[in-house]
Amino acid sequence: MLIGHDAQVSQFLDALVGGRMHHAWLLAGPKGVGKRAFADAAALRLLAGERAKDEDGLFVSPDHATARLIAAGSHMDHRILMREVDDKGKVAAEIKVDQVRDLQPLFRSTPVLGDWRTVIVDSVDEMNVAAANAFLKNLEEPPKQTVFFLVSHAPGRLLPTIRSRCMMLRFGGLDDAAMRVVLGGLLPEADAAELAALVAVAEGSPGEALRYAGLDLKGLGAAIDALMQGGDRVAFARGFQAIGAAARFEALMALAPRRIADAARTAPSEAMLGLYERANGLCANAVKLAYDRVQVAFAVAELLAEAGQHRGK
Repeated sequence: MLIGHDAQVSQFLDALVGGRMHHAWLLAGPKGVGKRAFADAAALRLLAGERAKDEDGLFVSPDHATARLIAAGSHMDHRILMREVDDKGKVAAEIKVDQVRDLQPLFRSTPVLGDWRTVIVDSVDEMNVAAANAFLKNLEEPPKQTVFFLVSHAPGRLLPTIRSRCMMLRFGGLDDAAMRVVLGGLLPEADAAELAALVAVAEGSPGEALRYAGLDLKGLGAAIDALMQGGDRVAFARGFQAIGAAARFEALMALAPRRIADAARTAPSEAMLGLYERANGLCANAVKLAYDRVQVAFAVAELLAEAGQHRGK
């Protein structure tokens, strides 16, 4: 069941019920906030047709015949376009033009099982130039009774001609209440404290939260609190030396600036603002530029300790 994004659901259903269904929907927003989940739900609702008219919103029961076909990957009027995975499990760097060409036989006849065909592209940002230009032809001369759902994390980078032929739906992060509901369903064994820690680090993105699941964010938060009260910075930094600590290090890079920002709100000053800016700059680049984890963790620990001192004044 899709949680949140009520305005987007309403806009899509208004178009469906009002007979104004656009042939291409550009689902734009940050990674992990539910754009693909929306595309899956909207495509299922279209393909289920009148048989789903008594369902609420975009919800269609997983026991519905159409839902079962899609889950099995055997619905004749539904396609998903993504980067290919080879027999060794390696994911291709981009969506290729041959994948777009492979869609074309689908459009040479009418839908087989209902009134619509649906195509999900996840994500359209990952098409190479040739694929994007080939796909553009489908948007310029849309096949009848076909709806495209284009997931995009960076719509500004798309060809303007692709954007101009789509109805854009913008997606933002979920609020904390919706995050707790979504994560509670995805992580039924997580306790309230762990869910709260995941909500705090993920900034409205369930996908981002799942990256940190199982990393004991509650314990990491307690370690950060200890540093702000004068804890052992060297021992803390050495904890990120192991090969398996990379994901936990990423979590630290997300949590530390926010914890300093929280402290700055309770004890605002130029010094605290400066500490936040230093921490934010360091943490934003540390993973991307592959900085030494132990050195960065020690530097962050120093900033946290200094923030703790200023907070106590």
